[in-house]
Amino acid sequence: MSTSLRQCERIARDEGLAAGLAMAIAGAEVATTAPGRWAAVPAESVRAGAEVRHDSLAAREGVTFLACQGRPPAAPASLAEIGRLLAAVRLGLVRRLLDHAVEHLSERVAGDEPLIRKQLITGTVADTMAEVELLREQAHAPHDPAALSDLHLRLDELGWQVLTLFGAAGYLADHPARALHVSFLVANTWIDREGVPE
Repeated sequence: MSTSLRQCERIARDEGLAAGLAMAIAGAEVATTAPGRWAAVPAESVRAGAEVRHDSLAAREGVTFLACQGRPPAAPASLAEIGRLLAAVRLGLVRRLLDHAVEHLSERVAGDEPLIRKQLITGTVADTMAEVELLREQAHAPHDPAALSDLHLRLDELGWQVLTLFGAAGYLADHPARALHVSFLVANTWIDREGVPE
């Protein structure tokens, strides 16, 4: 795979989850690479007649789940690379939604002051950016399955942190923050967590 982490992060930030996912899995033989029975793929890439499982939230993001052979006898080397690229996609998505949250909070006012100026919110935004930088560095490192699983668990936590900035709106199906929810589902189909020590 010649796709770079930087490209995946950029496309997810600029164009969203489905575009980033398409780049992360480009060239992979999905049915024989995915570690589970289902793999998240861009909906537009699915051939007619393929067995798919639809999820209404994922469908709003242009993602569906393609049936696969199940756990390959030995994880292909490309699976680790997909995991790293998918981490970059998720970082781009966090940046995309963080930008949206900052804009949202800049327009909302409490006590004659934009919410974005409140210390707790400013601290959360700063902490999120610091974690993005840290996880970006970790995505560049070679990964064994345990390290890759840990990286994606930390991305899950970072996504939840960004979701809190939207309040209750972040949990609505028609809100852009749904992409973070869907990214959890996407990662769960591509990150091999079986056999990873707790």
